Amino acid sequence: MKRVFVITILSFLFLLPIGHASEIIGIEADGDVGYRQVGLIWTTDSPTEEGTLFEIWVSNASIVDTANATKHSEVRVGNVSGIIQPDIGEWYDDCLFDSGEGDWTPVHRDLDGTAVVSVGAIGVNCTLTGLPSGIEIYLAVKSTTPNGESFLSSSISSSSTMSDEEIIVIETSPYVFAIGSIALSVLILLFVLRWMDYRDGRTTSRFAHLYIAPAILALSVLTFYPVLYGIWLSFTNADQSHLGDQSFIGIDNFITVISTSGFFRVTGFTLIWSVVNVAAHIGFGLLLAMALNSDDLKGKTAYRTALLLPWAIPSYISVLVWRGLYEPAGALNDFLGTNMNLLADANGARIVVILVNIWLGIPFMMMSISGALQALPKDMYEAAEVDGINKFSRFRYLTLPNLKSALVPLSLLGFIWTFNMFNVIYLMTDGGPNLDFDGPGSTDILITYVYDVAFRDGAYGVAAAWSVVIFVMLVVFSWTYMKKTNATEAVT
Repeated sequence: MKRVFVITILSFLFLLPIGHASEIIGIEADGDVGYRQVGLIWTTDSPTEEGTLFEIWVSNASIVDTANATKHSEVRVGNVSGIIQPDIGEWYDDCLFDSGEGDWTPVHRDLDGTAVVSVGAIGVNCTLTGLPSGIEIYLAVKSTTPNGESFLSSSISSSSTMSDEEIIVIETSPYVFAIGSIALSVLILLFVLRWMDYRDGRTTSRFAHLYIAPAILALSVLTFYPVLYGIWLSFTNADQSHLGDQSFIGIDNFITVISTSGFFRVTGFTLIWSVVNVAAHIGFGLLLAMALNSDDLKGKTAYRTALLLPWAIPSYISVLVWRGLYEPAGALNDFLGTNMNLLADANGARIVVILVNIWLGIPFMMMSISGALQALPKDMYEAAEVDGINKFSRFRYLTLPNLKSALVPLSLLGFIWTFNMFNVIYLMTDGGPNLDFDGPGSTDILITYVYDVAFRDGAYGVAAAWSVVIFVMLVVFSWTYMKKTNATEAVT
């Protein structure tokens, strides 16, 4: 009787379903799906559970773990009721899923654009966009179960082999007409001004306006016209799919800019980036300039030469050197005996790029402030010293007020430069980590994200709208700053 009971219990236990997390058993890549696109298909050993997350990782080397890779996009398994289901071609990367019936169905998209597939899917087929053309890359898919277990698929190599065969014929006559009109208008304006000045006796030189004509003409054609054209482009639907055939769409691009995921985050980091850098540039530049102008310091020439090196070396070389120092196999980890990857951590990468830009910008501010210090009258300090005024009081009540005419325009110029500082972010982190195709990366500032929108996504109209927003921000800041600090009066 006992034996029968035990057999019955064991049989019942064997018949119970055993919980099993879906693992990826097959992954294939196809580089012939489109220009700068790679197709990726993966299948699981069992129907997927709700809450499972698939992350697609990309790297230039074989992916052993995600530390040396960049996340391209992700697919979530969940309830798709009430979620939009875009048709093929309506999204930046097309994704399909197989529920086990052999039919591939377009994925759904939640509010932040994440692809969502139905519970029970056993396969996903995605066309990944924005990948380099003709360069071998490695792809892997990381699956995370609802209980937090993670599995990384095998790494597979592929490359986008298709070339951009679209032949675009741009009608250039409108641009030639516009540039010609600008040039003719400038020449007529200068001729009229010359005639009026000569008639009223304001100048005795017949060729004064002729001398400045080349500069005015070059500025009009190379600066003013591109700016005005960019503003007009921001109100069109211009993109890489129909160059020269854009149409007016009003403020739709600006609505896209404001509604972009991460708009306030990238704007906030841009402000933090600019303010911290300019404050450090002015602060350290002032301290070093005062030290170099001290009468007690010997070897000023040697110190000044050494401090000028970060400014003398091409910035892109300096930035690449700093990037190598912060790599996991770089000198910093060798010196500390650690295995940190600061560039792969959002906060660490932000700190690193700020420190590198501070190092690059101090020499310019130091030399500019040093020149202003040397112009201050020496007898003013001699009189203060005779009156028994200490060094700190002399700095506070004599040096700083007399340096205002230099510090105010320098800080404004430094803010504008830093606000649009592209090369440090681009070369150090390329906007990463946490790069996403529907928003800026962790270290993206406005100008680097605009580059991605224009030259990686090909959305020229949206990128122009971003540029106009940046321009308006800087104009508002500059105007407010000059009014609050009386910058123009300080200069004059």
